[in-house]
Amino acid sequence: MKRLIITLAAAATAAGASAQQWGGLLMDKDLLMPTDMIELSQTQFNFGTARAMAMAGAFTSLGADLSSMSINPAGLGMYRHGDISITPMMSFARSKGNAPEYGCNSRDRFSMANIGVVINAYEGSRSLISLNVGFGYNRIADFNYDYGFVRQNQGGTIGDAYARQLNWDGVSKNKFYTNGGSGDWVWPNDPQYWNAMLAYRGFLIDQTDPDDPGTWKPTWVGNNAGVDHYTMLRSKGSIGEYVLSVGANINNKIYIGASLGIQSVYQRKYIDYVEEYFYDAPSQNTPDFGNSGLDYQLLRWKLNQSVIVDGTGVNFKAGIVYRPTANLRLGAAIHTPTYYSLDRKFQSAAAGLAYANNDTDPNVTPDKNGYISTANDPNMTSPLLVDDGPNGWSFVSPTRLMFGASYTFGERGVISVDYERDWYNGIRIKDNPSGLDSQSWYNDSFRQNFKASNIVRVGAEFKPLPVLSLRAGFGYSGSMVRDDEFPPASPVIKQTTYYGAGVGFVLSRGVLLDLAYQYVSSKLSDYYLFYAEDKVGYTESALYSTDINRHNVALTLGFRF
Repeated sequence: MKRLIITLAAAATAAGASAQQWGGLLMDKDLLMPTDMIELSQTQFNFGTARAMAMAGAFTSLGADLSSMSINPAGLGMYRHGDISITPMMSFARSKGNAPEYGCNSRDRFSMANIGVVINAYEGSRSLISLNVGFGYNRIADFNYDYGFVRQNQGGTIGDAYARQLNWDGVSKNKFYTNGGSGDWVWPNDPQYWNAMLAYRGFLIDQTDPDDPGTWKPTWVGNNAGVDHYTMLRSKGSIGEYVLSVGANINNKIYIGASLGIQSVYQRKYIDYVEEYFYDAPSQNTPDFGNSGLDYQLLRWKLNQSVIVDGTGVNFKAGIVYRPTANLRLGAAIHTPTYYSLDRKFQSAAAGLAYANNDTDPNVTPDKNGYISTANDPNMTSPLLVDDGPNGWSFVSPTRLMFGASYTFGERGVISVDYERDWYNGIRIKDNPSGLDSQSWYNDSFRQNFKASNIVRVGAEFKPLPVLSLRAGFGYSGSMVRDDEFPPASPVIKQTTYYGAGVGFVLSRGVLLDLAYQYVSSKLSDYYLFYAEDKVGYTESALYSTDINRHNVALTLGFRF
C-alpha cells in the first residue's frame, strides 16, 4: 500500500515558516483537515419521510412529498392540497473492521427525520395551475457511530510519530518552560504540539541532547518492546436542514421550484487511545524490569481527545420536472455549494505509567513500589482551544446536480430512477483561524486528492389496494477518493450501499401512515492511526479499514387538508 504524505504549511514564526508531515486518525485533531470537510459535506438523502426512505430517496422527478424540498423543490408544484407530516426514526449503527473489536462498536439513536407542512397558496385556471409554499425540516446526515479495535504486538509506538513531529519542526523542550527552559511548565499557544507535549509529560518521548532539538525519541520504551494498540472512537451529531420552498404547476406539464436551506451542524468526536508495552522476559506482571536495559520503563500510555464542530450552513436549490406524457416525468435539480460557518473546540489529555528499574533521575519520584504515574498531575491536562468569531472556519461544500425519470402505471404503481453527481474536488476553504496561512494548500488538496462522486437511486411503489402501498428502493454512492492506493490522512466514507423497504396505509380520508426500514452500509477509506516523517526516517502504524452499517426504522404520520 502506498502512502500519502500530507504537508501543511503552518504559521510563520520568528524562527521562520514551519511545516508538518504527519497525519492519521489520531493526529491533526487540533484543526479541521480536508477529510473533516469531506465528512461534513456528505449529505444522505435517504432521510426524510418514510415513503422517501423506503424508495431510497429517488424523488428527483416524483414530487408530492415533503422530502422534495431538500431534493428537488419542483416536486412541491405537484401538490393539489395541503399536507403536514412528522417522521420519527430509530437508527442502529454497527461497526466492523479488519482488527479485533475492542470496546463499543454500536450506537442506537432516536431522532426526527422529517417534519413539515405544505400549503396550497394559489389555485388558478390559466397557465399557472397552482402555487404551493412549504416549510420543513429534513435530517440529511447522521454522525452517530462508534468503533473500537485492538492490535497486539505491534512494532511501532505513536511516540515515534510525536518525536518525528518535533524533530521536523526543530522544537526544543525549552519552549515548554518559562525562562528559556529553567522556569515553570507552560503550554504555548501551539495546539498542533499539545499531544506531543503530553507525550513528553507522560514519559513517552524526550529530547536526548538538550542542545539539539532534532534528537527527540521514545526514551522509556525499549527497542525490543512489543506494543499493544487500543483505539476507540465515538462520534455524535447530525446535520439537519430547515427548508423554505416554493413550487409551481404550469399547465400540468412543467413544475418548477426553489428552496432556501439553512443547515444546523453539530458533531462531537471522542478518541481514546492506549498503548501497553511488553517485553519477552520478564513479563510485565512481574515487578522486575531490569532486563529491558532501561533505567525507567514505560508500561502504559493513554491519550484522550475531544473535538466539537458546531455551526450553520446555507444553500439554494432549484429544480424542474417536465411531464411529456401523462405517465412519464423527467426531473433535474441543482444544489449550490453549501456555505458553512463553523466553530470548533479541541481538548486533549494524557497519562503515563512507568516503572523505575534504576532510580537515577532526581526529577522523577517513584512510589514505594517503584511505579511512576502522571494520572494525578494537574499539568497533564491541556487547556481548551476554542475557535470562534474571526477565528472560525468556513468553507463551501460540493455542487450537486441531479437527474431523474419516473413512470407511473395508472393508479397501481410507479418506478423512479435518479442519478446524482457531487463534485468533492470543488470544495473550497474560505476562512480559517488566524496564523494558518494554508488556504491554497487545502484547495490544492481537494483538487489533487479527491474527485466527483456518482450516486444512483432506484425506487418503486406498488398499490395492490387503494389503501395499501408496498415500496422498495436501492441506492449506491461511489468513491470521491481519486486514488485508493493513496489513502487520505483520516478516514472518510468513500462508498455507500443502501436498501429500503416500506409499506403505506390510508387510515381514513386525509390521514396516512407510512413505515420504512432501511439498511445502509458505508465503507471507510483505509487509514493509519498515525504516520510521521522527519529528516532521518518515517514511522507509520498498521493500516486499518472500517465498515459502518446502519439499520433505520421510520414512521410517518401525515394529514392532508
